[in-house]
Amino acid sequence: MISRKSQRAALAVVIAALAALAAGCGSKGPFGTAGASAQNGSQNAATAAYAYARCMRSHGEPNFPDPKVTTSPGHAAVGFAVTPTETGSPKFKSADKACSRILPAPSNRSPGEEQAHKRDLLAFAHCLRTNGIHDFPDPDQQGRLTLTMVTAAGVDIHSRTFLDAAKACVGVTHGAVTLPQVEAAVSGHQG
Repeated sequence: MISRKSQRAALAVVIAALAALAAGCGSKGPFGTAGASAQNGSQNAATAAYAYARCMRSHGEPNFPDPKVTTSPGHAAVGFAVTPTETGSPKFKSADKACSRILPAPSNRSPGEEQAHKRDLLAFAHCLRTNGIHDFPDPDQQGRLTLTMVTAAGVDIHSRTFLDAAKACVGVTHGAVTLPQVEAAVSGHQG
């Protein structure tokens, strides 16, 4: 059994992945683009996140938690509380590979907006590496940064070093990553 403290030790969806999930569902605000309302976007993000959790459980991760969904005016954040030990296991990676198609890619953007978003997240990753988080990975081709990617790289998003670096780097993202989102991810709270 996983303790609450251990569950909160890591989030399965890292800061930028929260952006990808919300943006892929059409929310407005720092993560999304004009289109669907933030409420509809957050409902779609939550629906996809619950489907992902069910998929993970059916693919060999029976204790995979339901998502934590937080909405506020202008954006939605979706995360899963799991431990880095879990996300690093071959069984978890296999389940994630089978289920990741459920999570929407940030596809509601125009090609130009999509490229700008990816550049912002790449800039964030580069800035983190420059500020002491040397192993922080780049986002994948869909613009997502999953906890599996980050923990596999050996990054502890709950460390003071990460918080300090992330605070120094949010400005390079042009709003794709905000300080409140960084603080929520580091503290293990989604709202």
